[in-house]
Amino acid sequence: MKLILPPLDGSLATLIDFADFQARHNALLPWFIFPSPSSTGQLASISFAELATSSHQIASILRPGRSGPDNEIIVLLLHTDNAIYVPVVLGVLRAGHIPFFVSPRNSVEAVCHMLRLTGCRRLLFNNPTAKLAVQVNADMSSEGIKLQLENINIFHDIFSDLLSGRLTSIDTLPYPTTTVDIDMNLPMVYLHSSGSTGLPKSIPIPRILLLQNLRQSDTRFGAVGLPTFHSMGLVLQIFYPLCTSRPVAVFTPQYPAPPLTPNAKAVIEACKLTGCQGLVAPPSFIESWSRSQDDVDYLKTLTVLVFGGGPLSIPVGDRMASEGVPLSSGYGGTEFGGPTASWDELRPDELQYNPNWAWIRFSNYVRTEWEPQGDGTYELIIHDTDEYKVRVYNVPGRNAYATRDLFVPHPTEAGLWRIVARKDDVITLSTGEKIVPIAQESRINASPLVSGCVMFGREQEQAGLLVEVAAEHSFEAGDEAALASFRNKIWPTVDDANLSSPAFGRIYKEMIIVTYPAKPLPRSGKNTVVRKQALAFYAREINALYTTIKESTAARDVPVPESWQGEGLRAWLQNEASSLLRKVILRNVDLFHQGLDSLSATFFRNRIVGALRSSADESIQQASWNVPSNLIFDYSTIEALAEFVSSLVGPLRPASPNPSGVRAEEIDSLIIKYARGLPPKSTRTDQATRPTVVLLTGATGNIGSHILASLLDDARIAQVYTLDRPSGDPAARLRSAFGDRLLPVDLVESPKLVCLGGALSEDFFGLQKPMYDEVLRSVTHVVHNAWTVNFNLPLHAFEDQISGVRKLVDASASTSRSIRLLVTSSIGVATKWDPVRGPIPERLLNDPSIATTNGYSASKYVVEEATAAAQGHSVMCVRMGQVCGPQATGAWSMSEWIPMMLKSSITLGSLPRLSGPVTWVPLDVVGKVYIDWITNPEQLPLIVNAVHPRPITWELVLKYVKDALEIDLRSIPLSEWVDRLENSAATASLEDLAQLVRGFGQTARFITNVCCSLPSNS
Repeated sequence: MKLILPPLDGSLATLIDFADFQARHNALLPWFIFPSPSSTGQLASISFAELATSSHQIASILRPGRSGPDNEIIVLLLHTDNAIYVPVVLGVLRAGHIPFFVSPRNSVEAVCHMLRLTGCRRLLFNNPTAKLAVQVNADMSSEGIKLQLENINIFHDIFSDLLSGRLTSIDTLPYPTTTVDIDMNLPMVYLHSSGSTGLPKSIPIPRILLLQNLRQSDTRFGAVGLPTFHSMGLVLQIFYPLCTSRPVAVFTPQYPAPPLTPNAKAVIEACKLTGCQGLVAPPSFIESWSRSQDDVDYLKTLTVLVFGGGPLSIPVGDRMASEGVPLSSGYGGTEFGGPTASWDELRPDELQYNPNWAWIRFSNYVRTEWEPQGDGTYELIIHDTDEYKVRVYNVPGRNAYATRDLFVPHPTEAGLWRIVARKDDVITLSTGEKIVPIAQESRINASPLVSGCVMFGREQEQAGLLVEVAAEHSFEAGDEAALASFRNKIWPTVDDANLSSPAFGRIYKEMIIVTYPAKPLPRSGKNTVVRKQALAFYAREINALYTTIKESTAARDVPVPESWQGEGLRAWLQNEASSLLRKVILRNVDLFHQGLDSLSATFFRNRIVGALRSSADESIQQASWNVPSNLIFDYSTIEALAEFVSSLVGPLRPASPNPSGVRAEEIDSLIIKYARGLPPKSTRTDQATRPTVVLLTGATGNIGSHILASLLDDARIAQVYTLDRPSGDPAARLRSAFGDRLLPVDLVESPKLVCLGGALSEDFFGLQKPMYDEVLRSVTHVVHNAWTVNFNLPLHAFEDQISGVRKLVDASASTSRSIRLLVTSSIGVATKWDPVRGPIPERLLNDPSIATTNGYSASKYVVEEATAAAQGHSVMCVRMGQVCGPQATGAWSMSEWIPMMLKSSITLGSLPRLSGPVTWVPLDVVGKVYIDWITNPEQLPLIVNAVHPRPITWELVLKYVKDALEIDLRSIPLSEWVDRLENSAATASLEDLAQLVRGFGQTARFITNVCCSLPSNS
């Protein structure tokens, strides 16, 4: 039978008009299709005629003969099949009333709240929602409000006939039509918001909005498992089939039993059987399907696979898109509808093999406004137009809706946006740093071990995570061994999620709280976790965790073991653990099997750290910085713990031990590892024939921003790519960095600048493959300037960054054209260089012992030695000395050690007496020097020392400081100055003092030997 499409010109103005059109012109065509309940592998259906007939019969029972007033609001509090729910909706509409779709997941308080606001006094329920309906009625009665409750069992015979194909023709049962002109501005239906920020809001959907949602398509859609009370259920199960004359696939009706509970396997099997060409599904289902190649192969045959309600894990989405699954990011809200371009508005290449699957393109009908938030994100505001109307106004004086959703623009594709957070979701730490948790949470939610998760940490120094265990992996409350096992199983996923976050947003193992089965995370009608309620629900546990962290790290009465080796250490650890658990602890039995829990594990670790820091031996104090955050979880017996702590401290020797814990053997081992298998040397010499294009890392740092300013300001540089961390807006961070350093911010708007978000540690540097290929095709020079500057970190903490340099070498060698690599090293590779031997030479030093002062220096030494074998690939290491404020502005960051030292000296009333030459280089000079190296066509040397060729003495510098300040500051020995600083920091409120003690007091030798280093001969 040939289908006939209804007109969309406004001649059909209501859903009933469309239902009657279908009953007249496409009577025998299916409205719903589903797997047959009686014949395995076969299909069953309900026709448009049967749908219309059922609505006539239901209307006759609800409002016999159309008696009484029109437009009564009737709440549908139903948990039933789609094939039952939709006829009830159309029956209410045909009776001249307004259906209010209410999620049965709402609380009694929420339902009563919506009844009060709308003045609704009539409620339809069914057996699964009877208890909720009775409780609602009782609460409303206590307020003197009488409700009319009706169980939809009154329509039982209609439903039975509908599902068995026994309904009679509508010609014999016509329900009276209205004789009143239809007011298109009155509500057609009521929906409600999710209630994620409080009680849900009732939202009327005017009849006029029906016309703006109508689209015609020949795609057979699957609405399998979608609840009708959700706005997407309304669109797909009612709007779509009525205006396209095409069937929609749903689950097999179970009436009078409750409906099937949707799960990933059941949904995709129903879609395969019903021949769906398009599908709408939550991200959790897609992540489950991604683990089955059979499911992926089926999804590749679809016209479109729409996901919404939450983010899809980036690795999962990338993998599926690369295999040809036509992913499309859905976005919308009950308050403002679905503003994105529908799949039939998109180009074919925007779906199949689409690297931008996570990005959204908005419909041409929609007027958007982007409100900058100052951190690279923008809040979406949607305005009314003639073609598109929002349903709620919340912007004073304007017909517009501010969504509170935060987006970032695509770095290269105009018109594409990606949602990154809700305004309410952003976590502001006590440090002022802001965490956007959506990326980490989505990766963790993709784990089959997890049912849901929420990050926390507002106004705290560190973020944490609430995790709900998936039902099939649940365990008894109080089973600490199972809890520890679960934490270890999920840790790789959490650790992977941390890659999408800046360092301050990392989640550590001790900061994970696993929820109790008896206290499930609160969820909205969309089954998403309600963040605000979840954090309130677990406030006691969260506060207890932070209290434990604070108390255990602040403890000053930690006893020190008699020895950090052998039996003395084992006995001390056993005694501390026993005192924590108030029972005797066995040394060779897992601590978690003996009653240790996550909080006491945190307490135990911090006691160990406290004891290390309380030692009179400076080398043992230094070892405290190398204690991993997951110490007790990784070494969960006393014996294993003792062995690790013993190795951390190292054997005690009469000679002065190495305070950093860096051994020359460690350095050599990493050099061998990262020099192994270097690609063969290149003989390519095509640099002179190509425009100069530079890839710069670390562009937001002090040195990097000045290099970038020089590159953008020089006409000889054709294009500059910057690679910055992927979170937030890289361009916004650059603007902020330029502003802070008094650099011309308008340079960031240069058309030759392309800001990219990624990380060298990831495949393709965290870029989409096409962008990665484009960068390698065009780049002539790479300036690798990104590096963590922290003198307290151990060498192994820098291995990811060392690996990143090797990846740059490999990537440069993989291209058909030559690429020069300039790596910013540090004069700190020679912290133990003996000045008696003369200036530090511009060559490999071939002595790892001179770089063992700290992990930072050692890591730079490894890079120099490992890349030396790659010099055939044009690699140059720039040993950066101390930089100072630029000549043009003198702007020198107060977070650096010299300005901080001078500021603290004013407070202390004295300056440290420092010796040796001062070889500082102004930052703008550094930028210009890099331009000289990049534009030099000659072969570059392997090593260059970037220090001032004409040094002056510290005494002269300090004299100039005294003269400028006009304060008589006495010069005292460095050790005495550090002692004064530590004493002041114990009571002072100045963060500068405390920060300087941490970074300066432990590294006085590093500063005097390196930052005041002798110049090279050049």
